[in-house]
Amino acid sequence: MKDIFQLEYVLGKVSQNVLWNALSTSDGLACWFADKVEEKENIFTFHWGRSEQSAQMLLSKANSHVRYRWEDEEDNRCYFEMRISVSEISEDVTLTITDFSESSEDLKDLTDWWNIQIEQLQKALGM
Repeated sequence: MKDIFQLEYVLGKVSQNVLWNALSTSDGLACWFADKVEEKENIFTFHWGRSEQSAQMLLSKANSHVRYRWEDEEDNRCYFEMRISVSEISEDVTLTITDFSESSEDLKDLTDWWNIQIEQLQKALGM
């Protein structure tokens, strides 16, 4: 059984619309998440080099959150979600990632992977 975990990244003063596009569209995801992304009827196919993996978009609320589930995931309770929130005081945008890991070693690997991906996202956003 996999364990849920969350990672938070404070992105500062970034446009929610631009960030939303980067999280929820094939063109936006191709700028930071994978080498190439194709979308057909809410199925996103992510290409990394010669490998590929598909995920179904389960939930989507504009400028708020998007949830995907890998198509080869056996546990229907597992997904990955990217949620946007804005501080009322500082107006800083925070991106919260929710994902699932199988072990403490897997958690470390996934955390490292997400950290690299978010660095790529920040570069794509001009940060």
